[in-house]
Amino acid sequence: MATPLVFDNTTYLAGYFSFGSFNTSTSTFNTTQLSPQTYYFTGTINQPGDSVFAATAPSGTSGIRLYATSFDDSNNLLLNTNAAGTGSFYMISNSPIVNGSSKTFSEAQLGDYSVVCFASGTAICTTLGEVAVENLRVGDIAVTSSGDLRPIRWIGHRTIDCSRHPDPVNVQPVRIAAGALGENKPERDLVVSPGHAICLDILGEVLIPASALINGNTITQEHVEEITYWHVELDSHDILIANGQLAESYLDVGNRSFFAGENVVDPFAAPDPIRATAPAYCRPCFSSGAIVQAVHARLRDRARALGWSLVEEPLAGLRVVVDGREIQPDSDGLAVRFIVPADAQDVRLVSSTGVPKHLGENDDGRTLGVCLKSLTIEDGLTTRREVALDDPRLSTGFYMAEEGRRWTNGVAHLPRELWQGCRGHFFLRLTLVCPPLPRWKAPAAKAEAAEPHWHGLQLVKAA
Repeated sequence: MATPLVFDNTTYLAGYFSFGSFNTSTSTFNTTQLSPQTYYFTGTINQPGDSVFAATAPSGTSGIRLYATSFDDSNNLLLNTNAAGTGSFYMISNSPIVNGSSKTFSEAQLGDYSVVCFASGTAICTTLGEVAVENLRVGDIAVTSSGDLRPIRWIGHRTIDCSRHPDPVNVQPVRIAAGALGENKPERDLVVSPGHAICLDILGEVLIPASALINGNTITQEHVEEITYWHVELDSHDILIANGQLAESYLDVGNRSFFAGENVVDPFAAPDPIRATAPAYCRPCFSSGAIVQAVHARLRDRARALGWSLVEEPLAGLRVVVDGREIQPDSDGLAVRFIVPADAQDVRLVSSTGVPKHLGENDDGRTLGVCLKSLTIEDGLTTRREVALDDPRLSTGFYMAEEGRRWTNGVAHLPRELWQGCRGHFFLRLTLVCPPLPRWKAPAAKAEAAEPHWHGLQLVKAA
């Protein structure tokens, strides 16, 4: 779950806010009446039961108070007139709602809207040539992927303190290295927000969010303290050319109030007639499944062509860190043994990691360390304990136990209770289910340049 959902006079036009009935057995909302006017929403939602106020004027006092339910998706949020969810139901949407239509929610888990935008320094193709996104002005003419000339309708920006964000993975930038998607695609590294969709030709053009393209080598998510993102909106959703790569323009998904800028214009002064009848993406959009897996296969081939290679380590550098001191293992195949002082206070299983999705194996985006088949503690004298893989004491750094196995995330904590009563030293014995996942190794030149990459670059503060 990614929250909070912040509404700051967030505007919903007539037809984007509706009243209706909700069938709890099918999780389906049926629209019976559309709002006849614009409403302005204010408030913050962290969990079901939190409220927002829908006013008939910006910062107004005339309106209705509504409470969050647990039902939403990327485009729709279900609300109720009381915190218990037993009153009347309303729905707000990022796209026009058809009167009499039904919306079924696939899961009862409150989420949030994606942040979708370019980072500072991104060069956008216009009739004046390539212009840095922060230097664009409303009225400038963008050149789209089809060669059409489209005036820029709205520009917004916001600087985000990633270090203090409640869910940094949703705002940390994704860097697409030059050439990662093909020859000169992009021409220079392209930095976008995780939700920004990139246009690729897979038996026809499709849109894929940058976060779904991360592969651990040529496309990575970067950890920065601060980042400035920019929106570029045309009069309808289209494909811009950014650093030579095709990428979407801004599509209003309810997050417009998240942004601010001296060039902001009223986006509702002249409602877009195209959006009124066809609010969907300008290309089919995929964030998982066969299309995305096919893209990752191409990305792997491209990465290898650029000099990246997969490295397999028998134990992924597995070691234990005991009160800050590293202890190396004795091993025989997938059987591993450590000798640990019985007075140890803090013991962690540490290893390198891999991500199945980055290797194209499946859509599993977890960062995985080693996969345990068994864990035993014994001191050779009086104590021998088989620790069950689903032992509730195994929590920090462990994923949920699966049948006959349990993955670590690369830094797994073992609580002191596990070796309580042991004398002197104890043997920590592990058996792994399988070899750890391979990891990507950068080309030599890139590896040498990687360490100083962060120093002196504007991106760290406002890219």
